[in-house]
Amino acid sequence: MNHTDITDLLLPRSDWASPELYLYEDEYRLKLDLECAIQFSGINSIGGLVLGFRLVQYAVELSAGNGPLQRDGISIYTSFPGRGTQDAFEYTCRAISEKRYCCDTTLHHPAAQSGQRGQFLFTVRANEQSMVMTPADGMPQRSYFDADRQSKDSAESAKRWRDEKLIFANNLLSLPPEKCLRVL
Repeated sequence: MNHTDITDLLLPRSDWASPELYLYEDEYRLKLDLECAIQFSGINSIGGLVLGFRLVQYAVELSAGNGPLQRDGISIYTSFPGRGTQDAFEYTCRAISEKRYCCDTTLHHPAAQSGQRGQFLFTVRANEQSMVMTPADGMPQRSYFDADRQSKDSAESAKRWRDEKLIFANNLLSLPPEKCLRVL
């Protein structure tokens, strides 16, 4: 059986925009990396993982600029239940295990993009600032949602769903955080 490295399915790392994130744990500066986040989470929810990483990056940029931000100073309130975003929030700031994460799929914002389950609606609190964000217009594309709905129909539709998640992840990887998201 041939084995493929997860990153072989993605854009070359040299084409990734902003692959690192820096947070602090007490006085220690941590370098968190998208490639390590992918290894942590795996491929099944790759689009959501990269989206979640970009969310934390953008929240840090908006709230702290180049200043220090404590890892445990970030909390997330969302209506999007995707496992990939949860993995990103756990990897970057341990929001799940430290109970600074809440998902309520009944939350609604008229300007947020709808997903299959809940909206792509994220309120991130960092440095005593709250930011409400959703993916930039057109991310993910309609074909992403169609593939998700049809993913259990056949092996071919399951592969199409995997491919759509990779397309979404590659789009997010190629753009800096501020191009992936919009603040509501």
